[in-house]
Amino acid sequence: MLSATAFAAVTGPTVDRTLILAVGLLAAVAAFLVLRRSPKLAVGVWIVVLCFVPVWIGLNIGFNGSYYLPAASAVALLVTVSLLPVKSFRFSLLDGLVLLLVVFGLTSLIAESPTIAIGFAFALITYFVIGYVLGRVVPLRVEPSWIYGAIAIAFTVVSVLAIIEFVAVWNPFVLIHANNSMFATWGQLQERGGVLRAEGAFGHSIALGSSLAIAIPLTLAARFPLAVRAAMVLLMLVATVVTFSRIGMITALLGLVLSIVFMRDAISRRSRVVLTTCIVAASAVLFPLVSTVFDDAGSEASGSAEYRGDLLSLLGSMNFVGVADSARRDSTGQVYFGNFRSIDSQLILTGLSNGLIALILIVVALLVGIVLVITRRATPPTIAVVAQIPAFATVALITQYSVFVWFAIGLAASTQLAQRGRGAEGRDELTLAHHRAHERPRELATATSIRRP
Repeated sequence: MLSATAFAAVTGPTVDRTLILAVGLLAAVAAFLVLRRSPKLAVGVWIVVLCFVPVWIGLNIGFNGSYYLPAASAVALLVTVSLLPVKSFRFSLLDGLVLLLVVFGLTSLIAESPTIAIGFAFALITYFVIGYVLGRVVPLRVEPSWIYGAIAIAFTVVSVLAIIEFVAVWNPFVLIHANNSMFATWGQLQERGGVLRAEGAFGHSIALGSSLAIAIPLTLAARFPLAVRAAMVLLMLVATVVTFSRIGMITALLGLVLSIVFMRDAISRRSRVVLTTCIVAASAVLFPLVSTVFDDAGSEASGSAEYRGDLLSLLGSMNFVGVADSARRDSTGQVYFGNFRSIDSQLILTGLSNGLIALILIVVALLVGIVLVITRRATPPTIAVVAQIPAFATVALITQYSVFVWFAIGLAASTQLAQRGRGAEGRDELTLAHHRAHERPRELATATSIRRP
């Protein structure tokens, strides 16, 4: 029989946590069974979570809840499992690069700074790898054009809410409080030049602006009428402007321009004229607002640009593999590289956390993406990723934006493989048809000679 002391030891917070865990597990199993029946529903649910569930809503896992899994990553993992197994999966060079990143991250655990490396390795898997694997798996179960359309609809709603947030000076998502460090970091609204910067559920205006920029090429590739796609893109451009994120606006325009110039299969000549007109009109209307806000911001905007330039001094501390020698952890547990706490460049952060070899491989992969775009062999996700290169150089992958970026990268890998496969099949059919065209006259001539007396 349990004594009173023993009974008290298994009640209270312990029972509450166990009950919550059991309920959560049952809910996950039920969700898995439902999502497994409909791949489109599974993908749609993840897109909704990505766009409308703040990053501070998630799970604390590990000993003492020392690691955090955001809802966008947790649902991505659940959706990926529900879509398995998949047919016709082919290994790509990009898959090999992602595996190498994981190997480099795990190798860092046996280096000089394992306590620092484990945090980066966990983030690599929960934000980057999970997003990438989902992007690789989804097109094997759901038509890519349907995925583009779902993203277009979701980010159109995101755009409308961002515009309302800017006009009303009110963000409903920050009303969803959470007692964790993620809310303390991302739950505060930002201003630039005394004006509220829209951020929606993405926790930061840069994350919202850059995510909208990824959605623009995918929206243009959706199977909606031209007028609908143009209206959606126009809303996304306006929403990007009210984030007052320079890199968000740059990558949004770059994605739009690259799509107009190089996305020949999805955008007709008439569509290009309409979209170009929309760009010019929107720029003329919004430029005075943007110019005024940045003028009022003064040294705030220029100071952040100078800070990013100073990060180049960290290149010399990078190792070939593993965490840089400049990494250190202070008494509060905050990680610094040299005197820098925030590394506002994902490329530099990759070199600092995974090593020079990982950085070089990623740069090579991005160069391959540029070549695919220029040679008009790029799929819409590849165009979206290439348009993000300025962001990779000047901002870190944060909040849901990081998961969305790697989802787009996985989507690019899958669609490029599928396109290459269709191209090879097309060439085989053309070769066979060409062969038959040349053989048929010979067959007719032979038949005629046989029939002759």
